[in-house]
Amino acid sequence: MLFDCDGTLVDNEPLHFRALAGVLLAEGIRLGHAEYQGLTGLPDPDAVRTALERGGRPAGDERVAALVAAKRAAYRESLAAGVMPVPGAAEFLRKASATYLLALASGAWREEAETVLAGLGVRDCFRALVTQEDCAKGKPAPDPFLAALGALNASSPAPSPPLGPRDCLVFEDSPHGVAAARAAGMRCVALTTSHTAEGLRDADLVAAHYLALDLRRITAFFDRRAR
Repeated sequence: MLFDCDGTLVDNEPLHFRALAGVLLAEGIRLGHAEYQGLTGLPDPDAVRTALERGGRPAGDERVAALVAAKRAAYRESLAAGVMPVPGAAEFLRKASATYLLALASGAWREEAETVLAGLGVRDCFRALVTQEDCAKGKPAPDPFLAALGALNASSPAPSPPLGPRDCLVFEDSPHGVAAARAAGMRCVALTTSHTAEGLRDADLVAAHYLALDLRRITAFFDRRAR
């Protein structure tokens, strides 16, 4: 099982929104919530560059890097107050990790992802972490999920036979994340923590949160669909 982080395990998209909006406001760009919705799931550099280009501002690598650093600093300050888990996330992860191999595939920076997992008390549930630093291309490209699959196959003890894309069930909260899972050839459960069910219609299954998911039922459902 492969999990996104922000918005999928913790309800921290409002923190990202405020941090990014504050940085862009200093550039004379007002980022509304609707505009931010179109950026969720993207790595920070891609989100900042897209916002700058839409606002008609220079989007060179140095400027993007400086704004990403400022956004990360603002987000870290908010994150220090603690994380708000998606309902049922920690219990679901612990149950799932007792039977399945789990990996994180996130556009978050590793430091941020580690903080979130530690805050939830579930770091030991994950065999592998793939974060911003590990992929040249972020979602909606399939690279993060394929890298997470590779990391699970390379972990010890290695799964035998090796896992393939159709063996993976992805948990996501954004259209970009769902598109990445699809592009990787993987099945996907989408949570409506950040987007409407209509916006996540390309997922195989849509749910409000983990309390609405029964692990045995959803794995049986996807096992049947794989036949």
